[in-house]
Amino acid sequence: MDAAQPIRVTHAAALALEYGDRLVVDTIRDIHRATARRVFRRTRLVAGTVESVHDTVFTAMYDGLSLLTRASGSALRTLAARGVGAPVESGPTGRRLMATVNGLIGAELDERDDPHAIVMSLRKEASDVVLDRDALERAYPDARGNVVLLLHGLVESDESWNRQRDRVGSTYVDRLLRETAATPLVLRYNTGLHVSDNGTHLSDLIERLCEQWPVQVTRISLVGHSMGGLVARAATNHAVAAGLTWPGLVRHVVCLGTPHLGASLEKVAHLGARALQILPEAAPFGRILDVRSPGIVDLRHGYISRDEWHDRDLTRTWGLDRIAAAPLLHADYHFVAATLGPTTNHPLSLVLGDLLVRYPSAVGRGRRDDPVVAHADVRHVGAIDHFALLNNPQVGDWLVRWISDRPRAAITTGGHR
Repeated sequence: MDAAQPIRVTHAAALALEYGDRLVVDTIRDIHRATARRVFRRTRLVAGTVESVHDTVFTAMYDGLSLLTRASGSALRTLAARGVGAPVESGPTGRRLMATVNGLIGAELDERDDPHAIVMSLRKEASDVVLDRDALERAYPDARGNVVLLLHGLVESDESWNRQRDRVGSTYVDRLLRETAATPLVLRYNTGLHVSDNGTHLSDLIERLCEQWPVQVTRISLVGHSMGGLVARAATNHAVAAGLTWPGLVRHVVCLGTPHLGASLEKVAHLGARALQILPEAAPFGRILDVRSPGIVDLRHGYISRDEWHDRDLTRTWGLDRIAAAPLLHADYHFVAATLGPTTNHPLSLVLGDLLVRYPSAVGRGRRDDPVVAHADVRHVGAIDHFALLNNPQVGDWLVRWISDRPRAAITTGGHR
């Protein structure tokens, strides 16, 4: 596909058919086969005539369905190449679909250079901003040296920060622009990739941003929701190891509902997939659960470095403990946790946390683990869920206060140029 052509709904429909063939059709076929085998074994059909006829019809039926699905997908790709179908990203629904697809299968899309794979970029008004000085000057005519980068979470996008804007009356971006001397920048990225890979991409993006920003960058703050907080920590981890200079400008790292010690839902998915493999009839459903992106699997333990997952099949095994990553000692870390209950010891809070992340994980302090960041400032917002952290008035007040304080001396001398 020509990179200059937009991704169309016909492309997306073809992709859906491709995965429908692989997951749905194959799953039904495998369940049917396993069930039939059990029935034939129990009825002790020695001659096997009925089983043989069944297998012939069974194979022809599912092969025909698979062929039809693949042919339909091929036809849709041909139509897309001819410009048939509206661009997927022309509306918010299509952009949400792209974000969801990337969260689920984004690593595979990236590996095969599929046009649906999102490339990390700055975003403004639902469009990519090119990282060169002229484009940045046009997009941010009032650019300031104090920049705040906002990173969304799994299957989210740059537009997720607009959640409940009408009800709340503003967003974090609105408030930071209005109430601080900073320029807030929202990013979009492929949440299906390993967190460590996205950390490397973010580090590279910030390095490039510092070189091309219209004014001298004097201060950087990172704000991440859920997985975005892990990506922020992965970026600083990578940049320090690579000897880059931009981490010296980091003043704040803010993590909103970030699963520093892992997310319960991914742990349940892993255990469920393993349990389903026990029965042949249920094993196909287990294989569907196993089709989780590396980004999702990283959330099981809160992995942020390549060494934690490299050469390990984490869809089959529980995984090893996290490798401690040193925080930036000159930066302030703020870990904000939400809970469904009004207090952290409320039964709902203890069992479900914010629905996706439990309180100890969000603040990086488990009973048997050393704190993820010992000097982190820990905050709690009660009676809200995980996604409410994307736009919450109390959190907005904290962000404005943190971003507005006076910067400490950076490790590097002066700004980044």
